[in-house]
Amino acid sequence: MFERNNVDAQKFWAEREKEKGGKVRFFTFATLIGKSHDAAVNLGGLLYIIDNTVIFEDFEKDNWIYKIMNRKRSYEKTEFDLKVDDIAEIKLVSKNAALNCISGILPDTATKPLGGLTLLFTQKVFQLRLKSGYSLFFEIMNAKEFEESIKS
Repeated sequence: MFERNNVDAQKFWAEREKEKGGKVRFFTFATLIGKSHDAAVNLGGLLYIIDNTVIFEDFEKDNWIYKIMNRKRSYEKTEFDLKVDDIAEIKLVSKNAALNCISGILPDTATKPLGGLTLLFTQKVFQLRLKSGYSLFFEIMNAKEFEESIKS
């Protein structure tokens, strides 16, 4: 659905560009793990950059168990954006450190960036520490490209 040459995708991106007032310069699938000192959420969705703004939005998922049981699940869309200039630090951290930070066990300034062999043997999560005093944690499909896009 989100390939640029797909007609539905082109319509989707044209709507986002019109709504946000700029061109999409990067997009990927991502999972929002959570926000520091909050609850883990694990929301899958799109993470994209338009001009100097990082945007995340999730989409309603089909849940076959609810369909079989004829139950309706209420869906509340999650969408937010933040300015690249509001990001104090971006680093790869372990998923365990991210979950500890989300639950309040670890301050978001105490996470350690992954390096060396730990990059090979650890689940990686991007930490976006914001100047306003909290962090967002994402598993990002195209992590290297995301990091390059954020810096350009």
